[in-house]
Amino acid sequence: MEKTIKTLNSSMLYRKIDELGLTSSARAEAVAALDAADRLGDGIYWVFEKIHRVTAFLGSNAKLKHQ
Repeated sequence: MEKTIKTLNSSMLYRKIDELGLTSSARAEAVAALDAADRLGDGIYWVFEKIHRVTAFLGSNAKLKHQ
């Protein structure tokens, strides 16, 4: 579901960029900025997901046994 929402939002943003009537270089710059922002958001989400998993593991009172 998250992927669907992300795709819909992304498509809307691309359509809005197309509707602005920018020159080809300005449009390419806007699309590149949108792609960079998307990658940055994905990276931040990945980091927070890893932090959440580590804190959940540490908070679960898991005991590691050395054999």
